[in-house]
Amino acid sequence: MARALLLVDLSKDFVYPDGALNCGEAGLGVIPYCRSLVKEFVETGDLIIDARDLHDPEDYEIASGLFPPHNLRHSEGQKLIDELREELNGHEEKYVYIAKKHYNACQGTDLFNIIRQYHITEIHVAGVCTDICVRYTVNGLYDFKTTEHPDLQIVVHREGVASFNEAGHQESLQHFPRVFGAKVV
Repeated sequence: MARALLLVDLSKDFVYPDGALNCGEAGLGVIPYCRSLVKEFVETGDLIIDARDLHDPEDYEIASGLFPPHNLRHSEGQKLIDELREELNGHEEKYVYIAKKHYNACQGTDLFNIIRQYHITEIHVAGVCTDICVRYTVNGLYDFKTTEHPDLQIVVHREGVASFNEAGHQESLQHFPRVFGAKVV
């Protein structure tokens, strides 16, 4: 069985207090757990996939005013948080970065091809926001599982996900196993 860790939007803009669209204390709270997950996956030689928003000012969610400018191309805020970059330093051979424009890291990216290429049968998910990008990504993984890859196991790490919306966060944690058959650990 090949495993992968999928990090969703663990950028400076989403996690750090001075980030353009941060998750507040909840976002900061996932850092130690996500760091330990990255360390575990590095030590076992499993793949780490880093899916982060990469926006331009004309992208719909920014230009429409739906969300303030965040994760802008070439900005400091778009970068992976320092704590995870430190854990990945020197282990780039098992690290893949995916730039995404949508909530769903499966939409318009090579995520499914990466899963196929590395023969991934178990994908672990951590990141922000639980009720937006994590949820839509788990939905995308569920769709892939049901149409092409029925042996794919989806695991969401409760201590590794957060949102600025506590009610949405809690509802999503219940939704993942009930609707997508994902395991929440």
